[in-house]
Amino acid sequence: MLFNLPEAIGGVNFQVIFYGFVLSLGVGIIAGLAGSRKIATFNPAESMRPQPPKSAGKVVLEYWSWFWKKLSPSWKMSLRAIGRSKERFGVSLLGVIFAVGMLVVSLCGKDAVDYLLTNHFYREQSYDYLIRFASPVKEHELCNISRIDGVIKTEPIFEIPVRFHYKGTSEEGILLGLSPDVTLKKLVGTSGQPLQLPQEGILINERAASKLGVKVGDKVTVETLLGYGPSHHADIKIVDVNRQLIGRSSYISLAQANRILQEAHLVSGAMLKVDPGKAEVVEEKLNETTGITSILSWKKELNNFNQNLDSLIYSISIMILFAGVLGFAIVYNASIINFAERRRELATLRVMGFTTREISGLLFKETQLLIWLGVPLGLPFGRLMAEGYTRAVSTDLFTLPVVIYPLTYVFSALIGVFFAMVAHFLAVRGVKKIDLVETLRNRD
Repeated sequence: MLFNLPEAIGGVNFQVIFYGFVLSLGVGIIAGLAGSRKIATFNPAESMRPQPPKSAGKVVLEYWSWFWKKLSPSWKMSLRAIGRSKERFGVSLLGVIFAVGMLVVSLCGKDAVDYLLTNHFYREQSYDYLIRFASPVKEHELCNISRIDGVIKTEPIFEIPVRFHYKGTSEEGILLGLSPDVTLKKLVGTSGQPLQLPQEGILINERAASKLGVKVGDKVTVETLLGYGPSHHADIKIVDVNRQLIGRSSYISLAQANRILQEAHLVSGAMLKVDPGKAEVVEEKLNETTGITSILSWKKELNNFNQNLDSLIYSISIMILFAGVLGFAIVYNASIINFAERRRELATLRVMGFTTREISGLLFKETQLLIWLGVPLGLPFGRLMAEGYTRAVSTDLFTLPVVIYPLTYVFSALIGVFFAMVAHFLAVRGVKKIDLVETLRNRD
C-alpha cells in the first residue's frame, strides 16, 4: 500500500483541541455581541412600554403584481413575515446552505474513494503480483520466473528514481520503463482516455507536469537518483500527460530507460499474471527465489485498501451526523424564535377562527422557503467545498479525485430536508398549547 489511514497519530492532539476551542469561543462571542447589541442600547423606560407593531412595507414580490395576485393569503402572510425579519431569515438560509454543503462533502468522500479503487485496481492494473529485485538484472533472467508452475504471463519493468528539471524548477518522481506492448498495466490520460506507450518520449505524471509547468511537446531534463554509480542526465520530449491516482510514476519505453543509464536489457522487476488456483504456490516459489526483495500481491493490496475504507465509513458517518445536527439546530432555532415573536399574532388568528393546522401551515411555509432555497444552493456550494477538501488531502503519493455521483446529491438533499422538517415540527408543537387569554392580555 502507498498510504494508510491510522487509528491515532501521537495520541491526543492538544493543538487541534485548542484551535477548535478558540474558534468556537470566538464565533459564540461574536454571535452573542451581534444579537445583544440592539438590546444594550434600549432605554429602560422605553423598553417597559408595550411593543408597537413593526412598520410594514412591501416585500419584493409585491412589485410583481402578476405573480403576487396568484399567491394565496397564507403565502402572502408568510412572505411578509419573512420581509419583517430579513436578517434572521438570511442567517438561517446561510446555515442551511452550509449544512447541505457539509453533507455533500461527507458523502463525496466515499464516492472519491470508490472511484479511486475502481480505476486503480480494476481498470489500470491487470497483474496479480509485482516483484522487485535487489538490483537490476538482465531481462533474460525473467525466464526463471516465467517457468514457475502457475505463471501465465511475465512483463518486465524498470523503475528508476529521478528528478525532473524544467526552466529552473525540479520535481522528484519515478521513471517506469515498460514494454511498448504492455498488457498488464493500463495507461490513461487526464481525461481518462487510454494512452499508448511511445517508443521514444515520456508520458509524464500529471502532478509532476503541473508542478513543473510543462505541456505536451516540451522537453524535460531527467536526472537519475539511483544512489549508486554516477548520475545520468537525458533530455526527453513529453508525448502526453498520464493521470495516476496512486503513485507518481512517469512512463517511458524499457529500451529508452536503459539508454538513459547507458545500459541494455536491464530490468528491476516484473509484473506477473498467474493461475488463480495456483497463486499460493507461485507466491511460495517467489519467496524462495533469491534476489527478490519485494512481492506485491494485487489481492492483498486490495484487501488492505478495503480495510482502510471501513475506517473511512465511520468518519463519513460522524460528518453526516454533525452536518444533520447543524441543519436541525438552525431550523429549530429559527422556528422557535419565529413562533415566540409571533405568539400574539398567532393567538389572534386562533380567535379569528384559524385552526391550529392552518396556523402551523403558516409557520411551515417559512421553513419551506428555507428548504427550497437552502438545499439547491447548498448542493453546488458543497461541490466547491469538496474541491477544496480533495486538494487539501491529496499528497505526492495519491490524488483524491473530485467525484460526486448524482445519488450523492439526492441523499444530501433528502437528509437535509429530513432534519429540517423534524426540527420545524418539534419547534411548533406549542401552537396547540397557546393560552389565548394570557397571550392576548394587555402587556402594560
